[in-house]
Amino acid sequence: MYLKDLLTQEEGEIKKLFRKFVDNEIMPKRLEIEQDKGLVAKILQDITDLGVLRMGYPKELGGEKSDKTPFYLTILAEEFSRGDAGIAMAVGQASGRHLAPAIIEKNKAILDRFVPIYTGSEFAYSCLSMSEPDGGCDVENFDMKGKTLRTTARLDSDEWVINGSKVWPGSGGVAAMYLTICTTDPNLGEEGIAIIYVPDGTPGLSFGKDEPKMGFRSIQNSSVYYDNVRVPKEYRLAGPGDDAKWFKAACSHTKIHSSGMSLGIAKGAFDTVLEYTKNRMGGGKPVRQHTIVAGILADMAIKLEVSRALTYNTTWMLNNPEIYGPPFSLEMISKCNITKVFTADAAVCITNRGMELMGANGYSPEYSMEKYLRDAKALQLWLAGQQVSKYDIARGYYDLNTV
Repeated sequence: MYLKDLLTQEEGEIKKLFRKFVDNEIMPKRLEIEQDKGLVAKILQDITDLGVLRMGYPKELGGEKSDKTPFYLTILAEEFSRGDAGIAMAVGQASGRHLAPAIIEKNKAILDRFVPIYTGSEFAYSCLSMSEPDGGCDVENFDMKGKTLRTTARLDSDEWVINGSKVWPGSGGVAAMYLTICTTDPNLGEEGIAIIYVPDGTPGLSFGKDEPKMGFRSIQNSSVYYDNVRVPKEYRLAGPGDDAKWFKAACSHTKIHSSGMSLGIAKGAFDTVLEYTKNRMGGGKPVRQHTIVAGILADMAIKLEVSRALTYNTTWMLNNPEIYGPPFSLEMISKCNITKVFTADAAVCITNRGMELMGANGYSPEYSMEKYLRDAKALQLWLAGQQVSKYDIARGYYDLNTV
């Protein structure tokens, strides 16, 4: 289906609202955003004041979520990434992406503790604390069944005691909540996988330095350390077996959010180069009137349009599990990874070819094409990368065992 047929009227208005905000408040400041954390904080607060975070939470929990906006988080990812992918990531995480499992599970302890933070008047970061120093994306290779997890949770009376460390989590060190992937016993496999919500400020929780990066400079990445961190036992999401399913489901949803971000970057890059080649003269006429340039622009347009169709249609499938299966099924995990891999590759290709068409001006920060390329590359690398993601794609078609 075409996007105009998928989106409700309300979602169309939301898309216009976000686009206007990005055009006015982010696009003119993209260079400063990467260098000024105070400016990032102001923009995130302006987004909060706009009601963006509250739109991700049900009304009965103090939010403003509408049943008529199933594509809300995908729209958010696309539109804000067109301006800055780091901001899109921070806003998406805080707008219900991380608390959605607890909302579905109706875990009252988690909801009472954390939802008011994100439906309040001040912006708050959220962090998915997942990858580990040893093994890296092994945690996302489901053949491992959680056996390589080294961050452990031990039940002591009515509290979980967490020990271990995580690397490269987005918003590490600044988040109000850490969605921690750990294990009660790695020998138990998936039965041992635990998802535990940890509040900032909990004794024993500490952080590493803000990691310097090629892209995504508006978001902080810092290691997270757990030294006998104690939280109430009710802060575990669901329980043995169920947490493993939720982890797989979270990976599916996160990869669709990543796809929306790749789409937004690709759209921003394509718009930039389309305008540039309209005004740039070569051989006595606009550059885009040369057939070789027209062919390159056409290839970019093809990748952009396929990315959009794939992202929104897979989002539709995730929103209709009664038809397409739950998000932790092999089929849906496969489709979400297909979408993530394709859109990330497309975004890198589009930004790279756009830079070629713009020459030295594309290489210059002035037009932000080089920023789009730097941010697009990160989306290829994270969430298990393109290669481990292909394991999940293959499992949707045949029995694959990588261990």
